[in-house]
Amino acid sequence: MMLGSSISSFLFIMASSIFGMPISGTHTVVGSLIGSGIATVGSADINWGKLGIIVVSWVVAPLLACLLCGLFFLAVCVLTLDRSRNDF
Repeated sequence: MMLGSSISSFLFIMASSIFGMPISGTHTVVGSLIGSGIATVGSADINWGKLGIIVVSWVVAPLLACLLCGLFFLAVCVLTLDRSRNDF
């Protein structure tokens, strides 16, 4: 099962790269593992709760990164810009 997941992930990533399609390696590997799990043990034995956590992290992580980046940017601007100079 793991060999099949690795090979299918590799082939999909290579084909996507050849055709210039933007993809995520993490999404590809998780998708191939779900597919092989469904093919070998069936969908009833997939831990859908854990999969839900993974999918939520794909949405929450970029949003949190944007928020933190914005906060750091504001902090740097407030702490480093000299407001008494008006030469810009």
